[in-house]
Amino acid sequence: MKRISLALDDKLYREIENAMSMVGETNRSRFIASIVAEKISEIVQRPMASIIVYVYDHEVGEVAKNVTEVQHEFRDVIRASTHIHLDDRNCLEVVHALGDSDRIRELVTRISRIGRGLKHLRVVNIPQLAEG
Repeated sequence: MKRISLALDDKLYREIENAMSMVGETNRSRFIASIVAEKISEIVQRPMASIIVYVYDHEVGEVAKNVTEVQHEFRDVIRASTHIHLDDRNCLEVVHALGDSDRIRELVTRISRIGRGLKHLRVVNIPQLAEG
């Protein structure tokens, strides 16, 4: 492990402290390292695992049909998905993806472009750990 020094403006420092408090983290180094690792996993091309969570209103346009079509186009990286009904109109889906980071980013982009009816989209990327 390497120890580094980091200079932050006061506002960003306060935002980090507030965010740590909100998630119950007490170790600043671990908190910042996890944010950096998450950002790197978004830009570096390599195998990764992702959880893609989105909520949509199935009554709006053809959003349900479009979601299904996108999932079928990305069968090569989608390993599983779950679908639950939040209420009479809104559905929540969790997609588990594993594969090339560029392909998974393409999947997320396609989901985000579904447009009307898509209410929330969150992604967690985890770089695949090397064995050993």
